[in-house]
Amino acid sequence: MTEEMLITLRADVEKRLSPYRMKHTLGVEQMAMRLAALYCPEKTMLLRAAALLHDVTKELTDDEQLQILADHGITLRPDELSSPKVWHGMTAALIIPKFYPDFADAELISAVRWHTTGKSGMTLCDALLYLADIIEEGREFADCIALRHAFFDPVPEKMNTTARLSHLGDVLLLSYENLIPKLQARGSAICLDSLAAFEDLKNRIEIEPKSERNQNGRRNL
Repeated sequence: MTEEMLITLRADVEKRLSPYRMKHTLGVEQMAMRLAALYCPEKTMLLRAAALLHDVTKELTDDEQLQILADHGITLRPDELSSPKVWHGMTAALIIPKFYPDFADAELISAVRWHTTGKSGMTLCDALLYLADIIEEGREFADCIALRHAFFDPVPEKMNTTARLSHLGDVLLLSYENLIPKLQARGSAICLDSLAAFEDLKNRIEIEPKSERNQNGRRNL
């Protein structure tokens, strides 16, 4: 993956999105690059590409999203069907192999797929794109600002690797602690994958050290 490939990708994505959505997308790319520098510099290009693609289907209509899902044989669970705001993570991931084959990396596709909800057993790239989407500098919602401060104010750049990974887990947990009670209070649908991610993070004392990897060679959170 090269800078030239990202320039071409950025230009194509811009044709699919409104100026408002593209501004957010570029903000997520910048934040993903910043987070990658802290946690996995070797994945910087991959995370930047994932950031550029994460909302590529965001502005499609519900019918268009459902058609993409149907074309790929995807049947939504009841909780997913009641949560249309999470569909674009699924549909963006599904169209990457066809429309962006140069970026059809399994780790990239996973990060795009789970950026709206997270899931139990997130990889590091899954977690970093999820967080970058929330705390990119253009986000002016109170919860996003608070989470951005929660991540950067302790100065993760000065932490050792284990402390930095634990800090990431703490901030991810805080994001769900902020989100889920508010959805419950409003009576809004909550995707089961978000609940699974929340429970998974609550049940972990600390994130696995860098040396501990899963059977696929990737760190799980």
